[in-house]
Amino acid sequence: MLKTQNQSICNPQQIKRIILFILYTYIIYLIISSISNTNEKLEKVSLSQSAGINDETDFDIIKHDEKVNLKYCGEKTCNFMFPYFIPEQETRANLHLRSLTFLAESLNRIMVLPNVGNSRIDCCTKFPFEFYYDLEKMKKMFPSIKFMTQQTFKEWTKELLIKPDTLHTWFIEDGRNDSYSIRDHNQMAVEPGVRYEKNLLSKLCINQFDLKISDYMEFHTGIGHVNDFEHKMFNFFTENLKDIKSPVILIRNRSRRQMFPLIEEQIPFAPHIMKQADEIINKLQSYYCIHWRMEQGILEKMPKCAENLIETINYLKMTEEINNVYLATDYPISGGKSASDTFYSVRKEHRIAIQMLNSTLNFNTWVSLNAFKEFRNDKKYDSEFSSSGIHGILDKLVCIQSDYFLSGPKDCCRIRSTYTRLISEERKDLIENGDNRIRNVITRWGKS
Repeated sequence: MLKTQNQSICNPQQIKRIILFILYTYIIYLIISSISNTNEKLEKVSLSQSAGINDETDFDIIKHDEKVNLKYCGEKTCNFMFPYFIPEQETRANLHLRSLTFLAESLNRIMVLPNVGNSRIDCCTKFPFEFYYDLEKMKKMFPSIKFMTQQTFKEWTKELLIKPDTLHTWFIEDGRNDSYSIRDHNQMAVEPGVRYEKNLLSKLCINQFDLKISDYMEFHTGIGHVNDFEHKMFNFFTENLKDIKSPVILIRNRSRRQMFPLIEEQIPFAPHIMKQADEIINKLQSYYCIHWRMEQGILEKMPKCAENLIETINYLKMTEEINNVYLATDYPISGGKSASDTFYSVRKEHRIAIQMLNSTLNFNTWVSLNAFKEFRNDKKYDSEFSSSGIHGILDKLVCIQSDYFLSGPKDCCRIRSTYTRLISEERKDLIENGDNRIRNVITRWGKS
């Protein structure tokens, strides 16, 4: 009986089953452990790939970039809207830029402010935003929006170890010569954009920033008329951009058409410009300001226009008893190019007209009054004063505050000018607010 029990305990078949059970259990354990480790690794790889890195040991890079974001944005992630190209010269560009604040606010993105220079707002220009504008006052003007200068944004891109994913957008005004007619739209539209090659990115000065442009979009205004266009366009942009995950949205705005709701108040000008304007205004009072934008005037009539202007001033001197004259013009009074990027050819007739004024009126200009001498004595600003630039803003401020304002009639100048209209509107506001020193809104001098 005892022998039988021992045989049962030591049954080889039973031992074999026990061993196989232990082996199977161990194999299952190894498989489960392997799957768990694989999932963990896959999760890490997924995170690494989404951040643009492939080595799990490089998570220190992510931590580094989070610290950079905290430094510049106050959060672990940054989201920017950078309108790097604004169309038209300063007065209109100022309007376009401040309208874009609507979009920055609706997208909850930090608005990057481009450089300025030669009466342009563009990332290719040489000088910081504060050369033309008062950034602190702008922040107060738009308290719900965060701003960053181009230089600070550039530093952010340089400090990051992972290049930020970027969407490039192009605002196209359909029907203009500079848009592609084959892609013109009758109605507002959005479509995939053309990918920019390196040479174009370099020409647009985008290559100065360390960005990874992964996608391109085109927004079209459409050719047809649309009621309440600005608000509808604003809603259209917001709807198409609100879910974009890219940290950076670049905007190349080629549309001169008003794209977003109008903000009447100008972006405040820099303290050094305001100080210079005050000095000239106080020195000249009382004075006439003549704004003569010769561009688009009929060339053959320039001398006759000058003659009629002289007659008008001589008459006003008797009736208004004002003697000082300040001339704001796109003629290149400092030499070099004209004070307007769109005034391409200065001809003999233009020179004769200015000579006639100079020999009879003894007028003042920003040059004769030695304005901005601290900048003009610095060679790095030579390009700013050899064509259009900061002196155009100065002229505008001096004309707004003049006792009497004159501008040219038809055939003598460009009649439809946002610059002239803005001066007139500002003067009208001054009169309505009780400034008795302002004697007129605008007077067109004698017809040619």
